[in-house]
Amino acid sequence: MARIDHITLYADETGTLELVCERAASKAPEPRVRSFAGKDEFGLLVDGLNPNEQVTLFFETATETGPASSE
Repeated sequence: MARIDHITLYADETGTLELVCERAASKAPEPRVRSFAGKDEFGLLVDGLNPNEQVTLFFETATETGPASSE
């Protein structure tokens, strides 16, 4: 499993948090995306990536009315 660190993100003014990943292996089959939600946590699991495949995570870092999103 990958090393897990943390980053703090903030929902936008509509209460939405959008995370976008891009993979370099663009010709690979589409991965399977699963989600989970509990009392105070939620997340996504992505199956079907190649072992040690690198993906890039994109997220908005700041808004004019909100705080910076990384900690």
